[in-house]
This record gives sequence, structure tokens and C-alpha cells, in this order.
Amino acid sequence: MIPRPRSVPEVVQIHGGPGPDIGDVEAILDLVARVEQTQWLRDADGFCALLGPQALWTTAFGRRIDGWSAIRDFTRAVLPTVLRDFQAFYEAERITFLGEGIAAVNVRQVPVDAEGNRRQDDEEGRPLYILGRYEGSWKIVMAQNTTYQSEKIATQQWVVNKMTSGQEDRHD
Repeated sequence: MIPRPRSVPEVVQIHGGPGPDIGDVEAILDLVARVEQTQWLRDADGFCALLGPQALWTTAFGRRIDGWSAIRDFTRAVLPTVLRDFQAFYEAERITFLGEGIAAVNVRQVPVDAEGNRRQDDEEGRPLYILGRYEGSWKIVMAQNTTYQSEKIATQQWVVNKMTSGQEDRHD
């Protein structure tokens, strides 16, 4: 692992009551750091220890994997093989506390080489983790690992801007 400073995420609370506990924020940041660490170490079992028992994982390609055992089997198969040359830095960008013991975490996944240099040819990931508190620990109960597709996002934004600007398309 490459030691590096971590940014401070935006922290939001949806439900009423007292603000988020700093201990919960720190525990969630630690969980995201442990996801990164297990990926770097190709530690499928360590990664799966971060999941809740009925976890649901959707890969960046849209494959949904239901349940801890299925996620473990998938991770054991792809982490040391298909993903053997993939490294990434994981940054929690936003933590949203949705209710008592449940939080959503927007993560930025930056692909890097073994020395920590940005891999320019690889798109970033934008995982969303839904966490639940189990016996005092935060666990991933649902995750969607989405590839950040900058060109498609720019095209989509161009269309939105055009549609909301009040201008009609004059091309035939």
C-alpha cells in the first residue's frame, strides 16, 4: 500500500436528530480504506469480511451478485486473475446518513499503477456503497460500482443544456 493523505468527505444527514457521530464517520472512512487495502492485497476474504450477510453487489458492468457467498466466490475468482493488474485509490467523497444505522457513501475510485501514478487509459469508478451497522460495525449491504464515463457524461450534459436553453434544433 502506498501511504497518502485522505481528503475529508462531505457529510450529510437526511433524518432528524443529532448530527452524525464523528466515530461513525471515522469508521466509515476506515471501511473505505480497508476496501482499497484488500483490493491492493488481492485479499478476497478480507474484502468479504466488510460485507453484510445478505449483501448485494452490482459490478461496473452491471452484473448483480446476490449474497455474501456468491460475492465471495466471484471475488475469489476475479481479484487474483482478471483484476490482478488493477490498482486504485478509493476516496469517500460524500457520506449521507439516511437513518439510524444506515449510510450511503459515494466513492471515487482512481485507477493507478503499482507506484501510485494515475493510469490515464483507464476510466475512474464511482461506487456507491449502502452501509448498515451490524453489532457495532459498519458493513456494506449494497453496492453499485459504476464506471465514470467522461465522454458520455459530457454528451449527456450537452443535450440537457440544449434542451433546457429554450433553443430549438434547426438541423434537418
